[in-house]
Amino acid sequence: MNIALLLEQKLDPNAGGVQRSTFKLVNIFQTYHHHSIIISVGKHTSRKENFEGITLYYVNIDQDIQLKNILENEEIDCVINQTGYSVGLTKLILKSKPSKTKIINTLRINPLNFYDNHQNIIQELFNRKKIGFLNTLLTRKLILSYHIIKQNIELSYIVKKTDAFVMLSERFKPELFFLAPPLRKNENKIFGIGNPFQRPEIDIKNLPKENIVLYVGRLNIQQKRVDLLLQIWKRLHAEAPDWNFWVLGEGQEKKKMKQFCEENNLDRITFFGKVNPNEYYEKAKIFHMTSAFEGFGNVLIEAQSYGCVPVLFDSYAAASDIVIQNKNGVLIPPFRIDEYVNQTKRLMNNPTELKKKSENGFENVLRFSYEKAYEKWEDVFKSLK
Repeated sequence: MNIALLLEQKLDPNAGGVQRSTFKLVNIFQTYHHHSIIISVGKHTSRKENFEGITLYYVNIDQDIQLKNILENEEIDCVINQTGYSVGLTKLILKSKPSKTKIINTLRINPLNFYDNHQNIIQELFNRKKIGFLNTLLTRKLILSYHIIKQNIELSYIVKKTDAFVMLSERFKPELFFLAPPLRKNENKIFGIGNPFQRPEIDIKNLPKENIVLYVGRLNIQQKRVDLLLQIWKRLHAEAPDWNFWVLGEGQEKKKMKQFCEENNLDRITFFGKVNPNEYYEKAKIFHMTSAFEGFGNVLIEAQSYGCVPVLFDSYAAASDIVIQNKNGVLIPPFRIDEYVNQTKRLMNNPTELKKKSENGFENVLRFSYEKAYEKWEDVFKSLK
């Protein structure tokens, strides 16, 4: 099968989840003898590149004939749209593809991310635009109602017009059907496949572990809730004096986070910026994630692959796909800071339990191997025939 994976960003395997997963999927498909290419559609200068053995096309979105020509010349059998919640890109593919070419759209975030977190999202948006006085109960209800109607229409169109629809977890199906109930009739072409991950060839028993809590991710409030991250560390800073906190990542809240630490005399916290996290995973014992929503949570598997035990809010359905409660990590009801602090302290004070969860997490990573991921994608491909 000849496969084209589409995304809107320029390809950077070290950047966001969609780019990293796209790069991994192409390599996996090629391993199983599928001719696979990547097409980036956006405000690009049109060109063709070879990226680490992968054919990569950049297509200017205003010149749709380019996409049509690529799909025809490469004899593409299947297009996987990695920006699958884009009605515009879906329409472009439908317009450009050969008649026999199949379309698979993917959804890279949990469907109810706005519904579950609309109050915080609206508050942050209005405050940023300096119209906080409009943030009333009536306004929020109107915005939420509009959003539900809009998602119903868009998701219904996307799923019905494509040959398969892939989300990051089977657990997202009830969320999808809540937003667009008619899609229950199309359940046979809706799939849940987590992001693939290849566990590093290491022995976690020999890693130089230290008393370090680690965070890896963007520094924002709307999704990552780094405000809660620092409230938690403020408590732990006082109660766990022999532990340090390392923060990896960049974002709009970084300056405020540093200011918060200065105002509250929080030392033993280091901001490393955006760096390759692997050597930090090797040393950290506990991983903190405070996100309000996620699509999957690649960092959880990354942490487990280095024996770093995750503690996180059970704030999105796919969290429990990765973390099995009290076996390879700890899930906290959102957003109970007291319990988050207490559970972290329990791990800090119980090295035997921490070691067991670390070992279990390391084994858990194998469930997301390239081989396991391809088995699920093969089921999707079979459904297209």
